Amino acid sequence: MISSVYPPILTAVIAGFLLSRLLKSTGSTRAEKVRNQLPNFLSKFLLTVGIPISIANFIRGAELSANAWIAPATAWVAMLVAIGFSSILLCEDKALRTQTRRSFLLSSYLGNTSNIGFPVVLLLPQLGEYYFGYAVVYDIFGTILGAYGLGAWIANRGRERQTESIKSIANNVASLLVKSPSLIAFAIGILLKSVALPDPVIWSLNTFSWSCIMLSLLTMGMRTEQLTSRGDLSLAVKAVSIKMLAVPLIIGALLTAFGIDGPERLTLVLQAGMPCAFAALVLTENFGLDRNLAVKCLLISNIMLLITLPIWVFLFLSW
Repeated sequence: MISSVYPPILTAVIAGFLLSRLLKSTGSTRAEKVRNQLPNFLSKFLLTVGIPISIANFIRGAELSANAWIAPATAWVAMLVAIGFSSILLCEDKALRTQTRRSFLLSSYLGNTSNIGFPVVLLLPQLGEYYFGYAVVYDIFGTILGAYGLGAWIANRGRERQTESIKSIANNVASLLVKSPSLIAFAIGILLKSVALPDPVIWSLNTFSWSCIMLSLLTMGMRTEQLTSRGDLSLAVKAVSIKMLAVPLIIGALLTAFGIDGPERLTLVLQAGMPCAFAALVLTENFGLDRNLAVKCLLISNIMLLITLPIWVFLFLSW
């Protein structure tokens, strides 16, 4: 049942939120330093160690059929559809600053397919580890490239003093893929499929992997608590509506038209409908875009997931 997903996700996210708030309430300089540095430390640990080991472990039991190629293709279709919708809306409002326009674009197509997407797929009883491979391929060859390849180009495009050319961005993306712990872990997981591991090793890997999944949610809760934004929400609501309503519906319809249904379709629709990614905020801050809008999109989209998740499960497993 869908209700089995909410308790662990909400518990971990709320725990991180409350931990950050508790550190803030102490008023001490040391606690504030820990509050600011702990999410960064945990993120680096998860990126380089925790999530890669989890990916390798879960991929061992995941199904990767001949249809696996559909995951990155779906990711890019989803991103291009979102950019198309965003461009139409932005054409109607000529008064928006360039920085705001680019933040709107980034927030409307970049989704949190790892920190939230992975746990959702793993915790849903209709999906689980068996379909985890689709989520991983979607993230590695879709979201990561879309963020640090296409996203960097969008954020940097047209600046008077460009810090990166298209060629240098392409080189950075290639370097990112070659050195990517997640990609290496994915390959290791595939190789380990035919290897019989001792039960104690399997138990240890499963325990560590699930601990890291929960830790990623706790880290997200801490980061969410540290986000602050005020003002009009209408523009952010439009970006989130594109990301979490329009795009998943279109992706679901296209997959159905191409004969993809059942859990495979649901996995891809869920990835397409994940909340806005923190990568959008990272790009926004690095390229001097509209941080206020990016923060609003993050906050609204994380709340929106509680509403959209059961809708997608019902729609794309019942027809």
